[in-house]
Parts: sequence; C-alpha cells; structure tokens
Amino acid sequence: MKELTSYNRVTQYLNKVFKLINSEYFDNELEMPTITIQSTVGAYGHVTTSKVWKTESGKASYELNIGADYLNRPIENIVATLIHEGCHLYAMQNGIKDTSNRGVYHNKRFKALAEDRGLIIEKHSRYGWTITTPSKATINFCIDNDLQEVLITRHTGITFTGVGTGKNGNGTPVKPTAPKKGNSIKWICPCCGAIVRSTKILNIVCGDCNEKFIQA
Repeated sequence: MKELTSYNRVTQYLNKVFKLINSEYFDNELEMPTITIQSTVGAYGHVTTSKVWKTESGKASYELNIGADYLNRPIENIVATLIHEGCHLYAMQNGIKDTSNRGVYHNKRFKALAEDRGLIIEKHSRYGWTITTPSKATINFCIDNDLQEVLITRHTGITFTGVGTGKNGNGTPVKPTAPKKGNSIKWICPCCGAIVRSTKILNIVCGDCNEKFIQA
C-alpha cells in the first residue's frame, strides 16, 4: 500500500478504518458519517450533534472530524479517537444521553460504551470520563488489520492546549483566558469554524451547529 502522505489518501484511508471499526465494535450498526480532516481548536476529534452534510437527493449524515494538527499521532491513538467518536454516534442513534453540558461532560454511560469497546477511560476533573487511551486490544486490532501510520499533519503555527481523546479530555474547550486591556478574545465554533470576537469572557453557542464556541 502507498504511504499515507497526501490529504486525499488519508481521508480515504480514515473512511476505510472507520468501516473496520464499525464492523468490529458496533456490528455495522453505525450510520456512516462524513469524515473530515480539519483543524479543530484544542481537540483530537469531534462529531456533530446533527446531520450537517446533505446530498442533492436529501440524504444526510453526521460529521466526524479528525483534528488535522494531530494526524501524526500513532495509528492506535487515531483509532481510539475514531472509536471514541463512534461511541457518541452510537449513543445519538440509540437515544442514550452520554454527555451533558452541551456535550462537554462525558458521563458514566459514555464510559461504559467506550470500555465495552476496549478503550481505557479515565476521569477528567472538569470534563468527566473523557480521557481516552488505546488498550492492548486496540493495538492488536491495528496489527490484525495491518493499519498504517499517517505520515502527514497540518502545521498551523498556532499552539493549542491539548484536549481530545488524550490526557486532557475529548472535544472540550480549553479554559478561557481574559484578554489584556484593549485586546479582544477570538472564539471559534469547533464544528463549522465560525468566528466571533469579544472583549470579555462569554458563554456562547453556535446557532447553526448547537456547539459551544471555544477560545482560540
């Protein structure tokens, strides 16, 4: 197989990996999301809470994004992120409330879903059961399916505080910091990328995506 060194090739590959995950861990019950690779401020990945992608025929799908700035993690970590987000999709499809606080806090229902699928889940003091680590079973899944490392990543020139399916949480905002006098705060919707600015700390939600804005 050719090395994963181009955006298009990686996108196709992530779709292939997700289908393997859907078969192995979800009995092919998950609706196939539209997988994207975008810079998500401070997160390894996210899924939208509504079906934001639509074809001309009217077929709609959720978006599952993998953070472009973190593609060079070991493949088992990317797989863990895909499984983590797959658990959120499973919860949405089956009416399971696995998060609260607009999707920020991960509760014990999410913990159970993720651990049932071989992930190691630890509790974050603010974001709940969101710290996600690949287990030996996850690594074996990668080996058994001969999964390759991704050899491309995006360098934005911006340093984000790490949150996501790692040691600091998943898809959750970094702690906002107040601006210096005369400056403004830049806020970004982690789903659609909409940007707003303010002169003080705000708690705002994107009207299109129903996602909480996070500080850039």
